[in-house]
Parts: sequence; C-alpha cells; structure tokens
Amino acid sequence: MLQVNMSETPYAAVKILPVLLIGSLAANAVLLFPGVRRTSPSTDSAARAQGGATTASSHAFRPSTTARSAGPVTGEGRAIAEAIRGDDLEALRDELRAAGLPDDAIRMIVGSRLWKRHEAKFKALQTSGDADSAWWKQQNAPWGGQSKEKREQMKTLQAELKAEGERLLGPDPDRSANAHPWLERQYGFLPSDKRESLQKLEQDYNELSGELQQETQGFQTPADKEKARFIAEEKRRDLAALLTPEELKDYDLRNSQTAQQLRWRMTQMDATEQEYRAVFDLQKQFDDVFNDGDSAGGRARNQNPDDWKLRQEAEKILRDQLKTALGEDRYQAYQLAQNYEYQQLQAAVKRFNLPADTTARAYALRKEVPAAATKILDDAQLPAAEKKSALAALASSTRDQLRTTLGAVVADTFLANGGMNWISQLEQGTVVTFNEEGGESRRRVDSPPPRPKKP
Repeated sequence: MLQVNMSETPYAAVKILPVLLIGSLAANAVLLFPGVRRTSPSTDSAARAQGGATTASSHAFRPSTTARSAGPVTGEGRAIAEAIRGDDLEALRDELRAAGLPDDAIRMIVGSRLWKRHEAKFKALQTSGDADSAWWKQQNAPWGGQSKEKREQMKTLQAELKAEGERLLGPDPDRSANAHPWLERQYGFLPSDKRESLQKLEQDYNELSGELQQETQGFQTPADKEKARFIAEEKRRDLAALLTPEELKDYDLRNSQTAQQLRWRMTQMDATEQEYRAVFDLQKQFDDVFNDGDSAGGRARNQNPDDWKLRQEAEKILRDQLKTALGEDRYQAYQLAQNYEYQQLQAAVKRFNLPADTTARAYALRKEVPAAATKILDDAQLPAAEKKSALAALASSTRDQLRTTLGAVVADTFLANGGMNWISQLEQGTVVTFNEEGGESRRRVDSPPPRPKKP
C-alpha cells in the first residue's frame, strides 16, 4: 500500500458519548437492586476466569489505578460502587457479571468508565473554538482545522481505546456490519476481516485526497493533477491487491464514482438489480474513458478540441447500448428519471394523490405544444405580429390545460418553481422543442426555418 501516516476523524469518540448516559442509568439500576445475582457460584468463577484470561493477554495499556481485590466477587451494589470509585475496570466487570447483568449492559457501563479515562486526552486533541472566527462564513478546512499531527495522535488514542476495551471485554459482536445497515449495504459482500481492511484503505486515501484538495484551494496546477492521478492509481492498485476480481467488481457496483452517480437515477426509475447491473457495466465503460473528475475535486485531464466530438459520438453509442439493454419502455423510464420537470410532476402526483396518469398527461404537453407552435411558425400566410399573438394565445391555453390536469394550486406552484419555463418563452415568441434525449432547440418568430438535414 502507498505509505501514509493517517488519522481518523474523532467519530469513534463521538459515538461513545451516549454510553455515558446509558451506562450511568444501568449502574444506578445495579446500585438500587444489589440483590440481583447469578444463582450458580460456578458461573461467577467462570466469569472471573474469563476476565483474568483476557487481562493477562495485554501489557500495553494503563493498568487499573486500584489493585484488584483479592476478596470474592459478590455482585452486590456496594462492591460495584467501590469498583467504580476505585476505577478498577476489571473488578467492575467481574462484579457486574456476578450480578447477572447481560453482556450489552456490562459493555455500556465498563465502556463509559473506560471512556472517562481517555476523555481528557480526546478533548485536548480536538480543535478548540476560535472566539474570533467568522461564524457567518463557511469553514472550508477539512477535519475541522485539526492538524495532521493531532489527527495522528487521535488515531493512536482511538486504537488504544478499542484495544483496551477488547482486552477487558473481548471483541464487541455489535461492531459487526449487521449492526450498521449502511456498512452492510456498502461492504456486505466481504468477510469481516476484509471489511475492516477496506475501510482502513479508503480512510487513508480519502485523507490523502483531502489534504491535496486543501493544498490546492480550488486552483490546480499540472503537478496537482498528476498527484491526484497518482493517488487514484495507487488506490486502485491497492484495491486490486486486497480484493479478488469478483470482490472488486462488487466493490465498484457499490462504491465507485459511477455507482454514486447512477444510484439516484436507478431509484427514480425503480430499477431492478438486473437493470442496475446492465446500466452500470455500460456507464462504467464510458466513465473510465471520459470521466473528467479527480480525487481532489478538479479536472483529471486537460481538454482538447477533439475531446468534445469524441465524447458526443461515445454518448450516442452509449444511448443505443442502453436502449438495447433495457428495452424501449424501460429506457424511456431511465431517460425520464434524469428529467427535473418529470420528477417534479411525479412528486406532486404522489403528494396530492392525483390520478396515476396525471404525470404522463402533463408531461405530454412538452411534445404536443411545441409541435403546434412550430406549425404556426411555418405558416407562410401569417405575418410575424399575428404569429406572436397566436403563440401567446397558445401559451395561455397551455397554462389553463395544465391547471385542469394538476389543479390550480399545484400547477401554479409548479410553474412558479420554474417548471415548463418554455411556456413563458413561447409567450414571448420563442418556440422551444425537445428531442428524445432531452436536448433543446429554439426558434424565434423572426428566425428563418431550420435547414433540412443532409441525407
């Protein structure tokens, strides 16, 4: 892997804060009911033996400030309180086990006391608020302005906290991806050991990219672009080394830039997994050649005059491939999923429980009205002034038709939010027509008719 010294953001510290409250409540419950104990003495001995085994496995962390009592484990409230006051986490663990508390409650209580040991260190590493900072301005510094040195110290401290917790209590089963739905969605195709390695890898490269982005401040030199390209290529090599080819494909399906861009479209068209995979394969082939973004938020490559022509030709090929892969009807749904007006109409229909065909009827105006307007423009018998009047009347009737279809309030809100602004242009004497891919062309009353395309 590319050698880097990285630091985590203090998410782990933030996540553990709720434990303070929960652990306090659980501890109070134990103190209020000191008679709650396990019924079998052998269970107490087993629990204590388990604790001793895990304790003996590590010498790298700060020992308890109070020596472990040689007396028997009782599970009584007084013994628990003494363990808390004495900051003896091993004794606290054993007493809570003897009291019969479930493992998750023990983890909350011991975890909260363990956090208290490190709390001051975490707070010291966090960036202090600057009383003179311009609160009304956006703060663009990554990681809250925390220095790289402090981030490295924070990362080390988080690792110590995690390791000491596992020494006391063993691995936490709730840290598995099943306890975090988002992680399961992103990394559920991997075994747990590879999930952790992949998350670490991504964290390292995200920090590298963030540092480069902070350094460039939105203005990239050729050297900056080369750094961004190098980071992206190194990350890809490390991914290929960590994952099998099948795992790398699954990773790309979930986490690549293509996946992030496609996810919204797939949601809007309610795509099946099979449809998503088909679209992804085609789109990724295109993106690998023509994607201009880099890991630092800039353009990955310089443009030349031939690029635009090549891209247009590739886009046409991509559209044909998508149409073949999805079929005519689903390709139309895919196209509409990228259209703002259509999505706004869909949202209105859902919110106000309008008839199912409302969106289609309203959206059809985009084709019907420009076609009628073009006939007016092409009428050689009409003078320009009469054409403008006819177009204005057509615009007015189109608004009325939209109000009839959607209802007056919904239609007026839709129009006020910028929906179908081609109606306003029509009213001013400009006809906007749309092609199948959503492209637009404009023609004014005083403009000559377009030249016929060459065969």
